[in-house]
Amino acid sequence: MKLFTSIAAVALLFGLTTTSGMAAETVKVGTATTLNDVPIVIATEKGYFKDEGLDVQLIPMGSGAKEIAPLGRGEIDVGSGAMSAGFYNALAQGIGFKIVADKGHVENGYQFQTVFMRKDLVDSGAFKGLKDLKGKKIAIPAPGVSVLSALNEAARAGGISYDDINIAYLGFGAQIAAFKNKAIDGSLMIEPFATIIANQGVGVRFMNTQEFYPNQQIALVFYSEIFTKQRPDVAMKFMKGYLRGVRTYNAALKGDRLTGPGAGEVIALMAKHFKIDPKLAGDMHSQAMRPDGAVNVASLQKDLDFLHSRGLVQNMPDLGKVVDMSFAEKASKELAAAGSPK
Repeated sequence: MKLFTSIAAVALLFGLTTTSGMAAETVKVGTATTLNDVPIVIATEKGYFKDEGLDVQLIPMGSGAKEIAPLGRGEIDVGSGAMSAGFYNALAQGIGFKIVADKGHVENGYQFQTVFMRKDLVDSGAFKGLKDLKGKKIAIPAPGVSVLSALNEAARAGGISYDDINIAYLGFGAQIAAFKNKAIDGSLMIEPFATIIANQGVGVRFMNTQEFYPNQQIALVFYSEIFTKQRPDVAMKFMKGYLRGVRTYNAALKGDRLTGPGAGEVIALMAKHFKIDPKLAGDMHSQAMRPDGAVNVASLQKDLDFLHSRGLVQNMPDLGKVVDMSFAEKASKELAAAGSPK
């Protein structure tokens, strides 16, 4: 009995030592708590990161802009959001982070981002096409965001100047009341706000921005440069989990709506993490996300050039040194070898 007890004690000690030696790697992820974070939530909840030996900690940051400094200092390993003048200026100033994967873009068949106009203007014929943007008050969520570049493309397609448009800076949430009160004429609107306003009968999706700005890159995944240099193996494992999350999300889509196989589970996770009404989640139109994580660098360059032309970006960063697709490319190959669905 004493021998058995001794063996058991040694085995327990060995087991504890082994577990300690194989402790999960912590990855700190800054989130803006937007719907573009869905793949990360899926990967966390379904254990995809755990499968890679990672302990992923989601840290709400409020907005993508608030991730810039923590990424540069390595206080968070991963961030995400839409590029803006703030991000480009930070890069030009030497703040170290990399663009590593797609997290949402415009594509045929996806009405995530649209020219969204007041219903009364469309019904009355006061707004018939993009040329009628002239003199209209169009809401943009903040100065220096990449959607300004899309608005410039809309103006060009309508044969007018960007400066012909009256821009009002107003967050998407505040635009709901502004549409109701007729304080604005339109917006380059994203979900879920477009569905909320359309359901209220005061606004309509007039045109998908894909028609005048094909495949615009909207949201991205960022890695701290410290993360890529000091823990490249962990960065690779995170990317594998993330891309599995993207693929699970894409599999739940039918067209650009969450009505496909597994949609109920995805919607439940969205309701839990983003406090969104499950019915709204099923009604709204999805962003497109590439299962291989590929980034549309040409779109980023177009947006950067426009922001620079307007004086919003002073010194131009070299995107060739900023975009690093090596993690997504390697992760895609490993997932393919493991039989992961695309």
